[in-house]
Amino acid sequence: MYEVLIVDGEHRWHAGWVIEPDADLLLAVGGRIPVWTTRAGLEHHAQEHGFDLLDDLPDEVDLDLGGWISAGTPQPSTAEVSELWHLLIDDPVAGRQLSSASLEDAYDDLTDDEPDWFERHGAASRKALADAVALLRQRLSPM
Repeated sequence: MYEVLIVDGEHRWHAGWVIEPDADLLLAVGGRIPVWTTRAGLEHHAQEHGFDLLDDLPDEVDLDLGGWISAGTPQPSTAEVSELWHLLIDDPVAGRQLSSASLEDAYDDLTDDEPDWFERHGAASRKALADAVALLRQRLSPM
């Protein structure tokens, strides 16, 4: 299991990122995503449940992408959008918001780092990501 640092406004949550053969998922327990205010809490949970928590530096994912999701500005890098999308896409609840054919094209263009991605896909992707983030936030369960 890897650590991911989820930034949500003033909150910074440590969560477990489980790498599976078919999907990369946030650790979920009973449909909820446990999050901790410290890495030590995540480490303790991993140890109690037999997960190997890797020592790699965590990925840091901003759920609002610096204001772009909620306000449309400032425009983040495509790498930041890609990190958030990757966090959400395999989630069984939030990922449904990102599963349309047009959004699959947007994701393909995003991962190909197309230079006009924001012009072609930004508005629709921003709306879908906002909806997915809202669903994810409902499932976060501070421990």
